[in-house]
Amino acid sequence: MNSRNALVRRTSGSRGTGETVAASPPGHDPGWWSLSPERARTLLLVAARPTITALAATVLLVLVVILTTGTDLTSAPAAVAATWLAAHQVPLTVGRTTLGLLPLVPTAVLVWLAARECARAVPNRPTPVELGWLTGAVLAGPLLMAAVCLAVTGDAAGVTPLESAGPVAAFGWVLVLYLVAAAAGIGSRAWSSLCALVPIEIPEWAVLGARAARRTVLRMLGCAALATAISFFVHLSRLDGAYRQAHNFTDVLGTTLLSLLYLPNVVIGAAGILSGAAVLFGAGSVGLFGVTGGHMPVLPALIPVPEGPASPWWAALLLVPLGVGVLGGIELGRTSDDRPGAPWATLTCAALSTLTFLALAILGSGQLGAVGWVGVDLLMLVVLMVTWFGFGGFVGMVFARRFLTPVAPTEPAEEYDDYDDTDDYEDDDYFDDEDDYDDEDVDDEDDDPAEYADAAEYDDPAVEVDAELVEDFDDELEVSIAAPGSTDEPADDIVDVEVVESDLPDEDKTPGR
Repeated sequence: MNSRNALVRRTSGSRGTGETVAASPPGHDPGWWSLSPERARTLLLVAARPTITALAATVLLVLVVILTTGTDLTSAPAAVAATWLAAHQVPLTVGRTTLGLLPLVPTAVLVWLAARECARAVPNRPTPVELGWLTGAVLAGPLLMAAVCLAVTGDAAGVTPLESAGPVAAFGWVLVLYLVAAAAGIGSRAWSSLCALVPIEIPEWAVLGARAARRTVLRMLGCAALATAISFFVHLSRLDGAYRQAHNFTDVLGTTLLSLLYLPNVVIGAAGILSGAAVLFGAGSVGLFGVTGGHMPVLPALIPVPEGPASPWWAALLLVPLGVGVLGGIELGRTSDDRPGAPWATLTCAALSTLTFLALAILGSGQLGAVGWVGVDLLMLVVLMVTWFGFGGFVGMVFARRFLTPVAPTEPAEEYDDYDDTDDYEDDDYFDDEDDYDDEDVDDEDDDPAEYADAAEYDDPAVEVDAELVEDFDDELEVSIAAPGSTDEPADDIVDVEVVESDLPDEDKTPGR
């Protein structure tokens, strides 16, 4: 029997007596501002734990630097506040030097910690109010810490050369970064709930295009990282010059760690170069079609940067973004309904991939003191990447539609995480018939095995029940009974039957249901 058409329904507070238990009238629902103690504790951890972890790591780093360099400890509070702001991409001004090109490794770690904490706190089947509370908790701790750091740097401006960053830039960067963390954390556990907040219905081709864009970005970053590693080993002879300003072991260690922190910035710049855009170093630039001399910082992280003049074979590297776009188009051609006349998923993939690289290029760019502005040419990056990903994706989609077998799109496993918990279905109307009659579900103290005797001890004849299942459980069930082996038509008598989930009484030993 199908569980969705089962005639027996569970009722709370009943042990199968057949009585209808009326549900107590619900009270007034608490307002959106009401929180249970457990939920309030969870939100407090979401707000405090990533912020405290980041502050503790910042204090430890600053103390190590101060103790190894012999700096006075009076500047420690201002250094801690400035370092915390720098880890969130807030530009700093030391004397007359503006440092806007900041490493991305600390930022990525902080965003990952906040997203991980947020994902742990996402309830099963969250409501918009719960998501709003969770997002507010993710933002509350960092915004409060940003206000404290701004106050500390402003107070220490007369003692240290550090100047307080503008509150708009500080709060803006913190707000954007932790909104991204909240969206990533909630989306990893409750993607459907997050999409339900969008006022319009999201078409299927947009979802497929977004998933393909994520894979396209990862493939392009992987190719850029591989190109960076190859160029580093090709130009390994520059390693001695990169450490010429390091006079002792501490300087070497600090320079190496600083280069590792800037490694994602270098990979993003390599992705821009592979697309054909130029990376600017103040008045100089580096690209596939030309290298212009300029002042460049001396860091081991910049060893992979090629020196001019540009070789003709560098133009062949444009096949990398084109191939990434073709591969994404092939996947969409097999999993989506795209066709040459309506390549909506392919265009969505190209647009979202380009926007992602634009955001990464903005994060990995900035003012670098006397060098000037360092980063990818943003206009060239947008034009070239949307061209390669769009054109290559279209070619791959057409090829897949004509020569490859379509496959059904696969759903990500995280979309089904909400359904793993069986506690969500305690009050469901539908259940498995086998669960009702499983001996393991019956309490041992309530059921006596002596009540269930063998059917062979009774001489009651077996009966054949001809029943019709109905969808409306409130209607009476019509059952006609005929003796086995009888040639007569079943009687037209209508028997009202009430099926209950009950233990057999002591005086009735007849087994059956």
